[in-house]
Amino acid sequence: MNLPFYRNIRAREHLDIFLIAAAASVLLIRAFLHLADYPQIGGDDLHIAHMLWGGLLMATGIVVSVAFIGLHAQRISALVGGIGFGVFIDELGKFITSDNDYFYRPAIGLIYAIFVILYLTFNFLSRTQKYSSKEYQLNALTQLEEAILHDLDIHEKRRAQELLSKADHRSPITQHLEQIINSVALVPESPPNWFRRQLTRLDLFYTNQWRKRSTRRAVRAFFVIETIVFVLAVMYGIYNNISDITTVLAGDVSYDFWLYIGQFISSAVAAGFAIEGAFLLTRSRMKAFEMFRRATMINLLLTQFFIFSRIEFEALAGFFFNLAILFFIIYVLHQEERLSDARSQK
Repeated sequence: MNLPFYRNIRAREHLDIFLIAAAASVLLIRAFLHLADYPQIGGDDLHIAHMLWGGLLMATGIVVSVAFIGLHAQRISALVGGIGFGVFIDELGKFITSDNDYFYRPAIGLIYAIFVILYLTFNFLSRTQKYSSKEYQLNALTQLEEAILHDLDIHEKRRAQELLSKADHRSPITQHLEQIINSVALVPESPPNWFRRQLTRLDLFYTNQWRKRSTRRAVRAFFVIETIVFVLAVMYGIYNNISDITTVLAGDVSYDFWLYIGQFISSAVAAGFAIEGAFLLTRSRMKAFEMFRRATMINLLLTQFFIFSRIEFEALAGFFFNLAILFFIIYVLHQEERLSDARSQK
């Protein structure tokens, strides 16, 4: 059966570019408008909303993806389309309120929720699973773009060979592609750049620290303290919003109070995972950091939604703090997998 769509193995990379560009454009637009005192383009009679510029950029991204081929065109399309989507969605408040209120307070929380939904959708679309033989063939074929541009190196050739090794070897197309890729001349492998050398040093530093196991206590203390501080901060906010206990019992609860309740519940769930990770740290760093990753993801996907809905862009500091923690956890998990593979090969 011929499928209407065939998956791109590089989809995650392009979707990440789209999402990061969209989020960055929202933040930059808000910052620029604040510094420029919200200027009106078009004079007294007309107002050219920046949503229209977002539509133009999204259209440009679509045209690039349709009119041109190759990896570079896909990346540019994802970047331009992402910027356009961010410019477009920034004006959400105007189109969900009867008075076209750009400063509608829940709009920031809704925009954040849209980005969370996009993130989860992109994860679903780019999830790791078995591809069909045709998909392996098509993705291997895209590697030949580098060969045509006389820029195919040993790593790209191995990637193409690995893709074809998973395709149907009874297919003449697979056989011909293997012959073409095996016969392509390679460009000399360039020496590692500064960034790659720093990553190698970082790997060595982590390995030495892992062997000492001296960081376990500090890691446990950090996540436990972070959990306690987050939960106490939410409880303090709830306490400050209960000005009259009778109104709460009567069901007359403010909007902010419900946001605090949602923030407290999501923080409590995240705290449970963080505490479980602290206990697992002595037995398995991999399992412990997986628990820390779940706790941080809950904070980013749920807790931050309630915070953004309540205090809008003042929540950016907490968002970037959690994002930095997530990057650190992903790095640790990557290092643990690397060390586990190295031990298994001995």
